[in-house]
Amino acid sequence: MKRRIALLLTVLVLALAAGAQAESHPLLYRVTDAEGHTVYLLGTIHVGREDFYPLSDAVEQAYAEAEVLAVEADILAFSQNLIKMTQMSMALMYGPGDDATKHMSPENYALAVEKINYPEILLRRMRLAAWMSLSEELSYDMAGLSSDLGVDMHLLRRAHADGKPIDELEGMEEQMELLLGLPDSIVEMQIMSSLENTAAAAAAINTLALAWQNGNEALFTMLLQSEDVALDQLPEEIRADYEAYMDAMYQDRNAGFEEQAIRYLADGKTALIAIGAAHIVGEDGLAQRLAWDGFTVEEIGR
Repeated sequence: MKRRIALLLTVLVLALAAGAQAESHPLLYRVTDAEGHTVYLLGTIHVGREDFYPLSDAVEQAYAEAEVLAVEADILAFSQNLIKMTQMSMALMYGPGDDATKHMSPENYALAVEKINYPEILLRRMRLAAWMSLSEELSYDMAGLSSDLGVDMHLLRRAHADGKPIDELEGMEEQMELLLGLPDSIVEMQIMSSLENTAAAAAAINTLALAWQNGNEALFTMLLQSEDVALDQLPEEIRADYEAYMDAMYQDRNAGFEEQAIRYLADGKTALIAIGAAHIVGEDGLAQRLAWDGFTVEEIGR
């Protein structure tokens, strides 16, 4: 079954690549209220490649019109703050008397140590949230994607250089608190999902990236939905944890993004809201939420 899925993803990658354009046309929406106030919603990917750029004229125009760039977190400023970086590194470590072996099954621990290829003396002390990040990096590397070339980072570099105001909708501290609060059972499941078939995971990421690059909302949404785990496929003892995880990662955060978008519109401030595309598309995504709120929402990326 996994081989069939990998083959299907490879076919999709080739089909999308054949139709790829010289510039990216990512998912971009214009939201307008009754008074004509506007915000733009740009679905981003947190990793990227050089061929993601340049971005489309529509994105460039939205960036030029925006009075403020609104992002999940200003990862550029955070990466340049040694104190905050040190504090985060410490937060990702277990305290005295605790280590990763107490939070994973022995079988998964052994497999993850082998696959991640990181010094076990360090891995053992790291919280599972750090293991999850390392396991995802393996798939990104295999897919030829880098966080340094992510769309968020690209826009943040420009905004810092241009002196454009930047709003953090969450901030790194809030995101870290969310990750560290996730149930071990779900984080362990995510780690093993990335590690058990890295090639398939890389193919899936590449397909998602190409769908994003072509502004193919339907395919992008379908691919996201295919990654969701059906509750009846999970052991009964972790189903409640998974539902809580999905609520925390998506529904709750999307509701917060919605409130802040409405605040910009009410204030008459033109904002480019550049957040992960998974928070913008789909039935519970920000674009649909704002349409239900009565705002005019138009897809203008292509």
